[in-house]
Amino acid sequence: MTRLFLRFYLGVIGILIAAWLIQTSVFRKSSIQENIHVIEDIYASSGRLARDRIVDGGEEGFSETMEYLEDQFDYPIRVVRRDKRPMDEASTARLDRGESILYYDRLETAIADTPYLVELGPLPRFDEPSQTELSFALGGVFLLTAIGIAILLHPVSKQLRGVEKAALAIAGGDLGARIDYGRFRHSGPLAEAFNTMADRVENLLRSQRELLQTVSHELRTPLARIKFATELIETADDEEQRKQRLTSIEAATDQLDALVGELLTYVRLDAQSSEADCGAKHIETFDVRELVTELIEVHGPLYRNVEFHNAVSLAGSEGADSEGVGIDGSSDDGGSAELTGNRAAISRAIGNLISNAGRYAASKVIVSADESDHELCIRIDDDGGGIAPEDRETVFEPFQRLTGGTDSKGDQTGTGLGLALVKRIAERHGGGVSVTESELGGARFSLTLPSTAGVKTI
Repeated sequence: MTRLFLRFYLGVIGILIAAWLIQTSVFRKSSIQENIHVIEDIYASSGRLARDRIVDGGEEGFSETMEYLEDQFDYPIRVVRRDKRPMDEASTARLDRGESILYYDRLETAIADTPYLVELGPLPRFDEPSQTELSFALGGVFLLTAIGIAILLHPVSKQLRGVEKAALAIAGGDLGARIDYGRFRHSGPLAEAFNTMADRVENLLRSQRELLQTVSHELRTPLARIKFATELIETADDEEQRKQRLTSIEAATDQLDALVGELLTYVRLDAQSSEADCGAKHIETFDVRELVTELIEVHGPLYRNVEFHNAVSLAGSEGADSEGVGIDGSSDDGGSAELTGNRAAISRAIGNLISNAGRYAASKVIVSADESDHELCIRIDDDGGGIAPEDRETVFEPFQRLTGGTDSKGDQTGTGLGLALVKRIAERHGGGVSVTESELGGARFSLTLPSTAGVKTI
C-alpha cells in the first residue's frame, strides 16, 4: 500500500514539475518575443549615437569620447570585439546592416568595417519579473501544492493501510479484525464501510458454521433410524414385522427429505441480503382469505381431530367470530383481505404456522387478520398447551425444539426449521412474527406484514 501511495504521489509531483517547466518555457518565449523589438527600438538611437560619436572621435580621441559618453548615459557603455559576443547568423546579418540588436540584457551596435561592437548595458530592468524570479515563484507555488497534496492524502493513505492490514488479517483467518480509525472517524467512510462489510461477512460465516454443525447433528437421527431399521429387516420374524420396519424406514426417509427441503429454503433465504431479494420479480397482489382457504385444504386433512376456521376479514377484533366457518374455509362473511408481496413465500410462512398450530392443537385452530397503520396482522390461534413465556423468543431459532415438545399425538415431530423460515420470510418482507398466549388457551402466532396495497372489503 505504501508503494501504491508513493507511486501516486511521485506521479503527481512529476505532473507538477512538467507543468512548471512548460509554463516557464512558454512565458520566456512569449515574453521575450513580444518585448524584444520594443526594447531594441527604444535603445537603438542611443546605440547609433554612441557609435557615431566614437567613429567621429577617431582612434586618437577614443578615451575622451568614452568619458563623454559615460557621462551622458545612465548605464555602462563599452567597445568589445565581436568574437566575444557569439551570435547566430540572423543576428550577425542584422548587425552588418547597421541595426542594433538586444543581446541578453545588453544592446549591441556594430562599428562598420571593424571587428568591434558598441555595447550598452546592462540596460535598466522593466517592472515585469525576470525569468529566474518567475521560475522560483512558480517553483514555490508547486512546492506548496505538493505539500498540500501530501497532507490531504495522508488520511486516505492511512485508511488504505488500515484496510490492507485488516484484509490480510481476515484472509489469514482472523474474522474479528477491524480497522481502528480512532480520531479519524469523521474522515473515515472507507473504514466504516469496510468494518460494516467485515461484520456482515463474519456474521454470515458464523451463522453458516453453526448451521452446518446443527444440520450434521440433525441428519444423524433419521439416518441412524434408517440404518437400524435396515439391519433389523433381516432379523424380522414374519412378513408383518418386516413391513413395519420398512414403514419405519420410509417414515425416516420422509423426515430426512423434509429436513433437506426446509434446509434448502432456509439457506436460500439466508443468502438474500435485502427485502427486494425476496422474490422481487414475483411480487403480486392476492386475496389472503383465499390463500388461507387453500392452505387449510392442504394441511387440514393431516390433522383430522382438529377443526380449522378461516376468519380472515375486516372484523377488526382479535379472535374474530368464527361462526359459520368450517374446515373447508367457507364463511357467511363475504369480506376478504388483499396483500401485496411474494405470494409463494408468504404462503410458505402462513402454511408453516397453520401446520404447527394443527400439530399441537387439541381441537381447534382459528386463522384471522386485522389491519392497523398500513400493516396486516395474520393471527393463528390454537387451543393446545401453549408456549411458556421464556421460550417465546428461542422458538424462532433454527433447530430449536421446546423441551418435551410433542404434538397432539405425543410424537416428537417437525424439522426445527419451520418457525425459523417464518421469521426469515417475515423479515425479508419488512415484517415480523411473534407468539403470545391465545384466548383459546393455547398459542397465538402473529405474522405482521406491510400492507402496501391496503386491506379492503370486496
